[in-house]
Amino acid sequence: MDLILYNPKSKNSRGNVQTHKLVKAYKKSGKPFRLKSILKIDDITTYLTDRKHIDKIILLGGDGTINQLVNNLIDHDLKQTIYLKKNGSGNDFLRTLRHQDEHPQHIMQNTLDGTDTHYFINGTGIGLDGLVIDYVDKARNKGKLTYFLSSFRAMMNYVPEPLEVEIDGTVHHFEKAYAVIINNGRYVGGGMGMTPHARLDDDNLDVIIVHRVPKALLLFIFSSVYLGLHTKFTRYVFHAKCKHIKATFTTPQLGQSDGEKYSDVTSIDVQSTGKTIHLRAY
Repeated sequence: MDLILYNPKSKNSRGNVQTHKLVKAYKKSGKPFRLKSILKIDDITTYLTDRKHIDKIILLGGDGTINQLVNNLIDHDLKQTIYLKKNGSGNDFLRTLRHQDEHPQHIMQNTLDGTDTHYFINGTGIGLDGLVIDYVDKARNKGKLTYFLSSFRAMMNYVPEPLEVEIDGTVHHFEKAYAVIINNGRYVGGGMGMTPHARLDDDNLDVIIVHRVPKALLLFIFSSVYLGLHTKFTRYVFHAKCKHIKATFTTPQLGQSDGEKYSDVTSIDVQSTGKTIHLRAY
């Protein structure tokens, strides 16, 4: 028997269409299944552990739903295979996973201001990146256009700040930084190839730092992300691969991890947990 887990609030509460389609396909094939809203499960680890008769799990939800699952299962070796089916607004993790699901994916650890530790599997960021997510969260509709418009608004409103970054022991200073983006996957914002060479199956972090770029040029560089050309602007876009990074702004910022927003963040400390989870594309 298969278990279909779905998040009824995915895609701005319009994600049930895909759920109904999948249920219809199961009924047509005559294959046994059980349907369960993930919002009605108090302890997902216990729930899945107690259901050893389940052959495979299909999760319908976006990046936020996947993030919650990863944080709950970080210390649990699940026996069933988990398949992910597109059902959110961004689905950025799944975009990478479709080409990289043959090996387990590394789970990354992010500690905010030295106290609040949580985990992500696609990407985290602070500064302009967090402000974009704040605008997206407050928008009535979600999607690629909303992310683009929110990004444009954030770029116009954000004031760059001094930033200190320690990457694998080497310290870098940026006088006017807009954002620190630290990815495990390739995509953000519904398909923007922010870190086109990132791999989910290694423990490397791909880092993008946007700094000292004039506002007039910022939108042009941002638009080039869709073609993966932004890293060519080496004067304004710093790119590195690393195992460990700590970034510190001089003033509190908005941060995000897999699209989950965090307020009043001054520093983030990111590294691999050394743990993996094997998610497959459905």
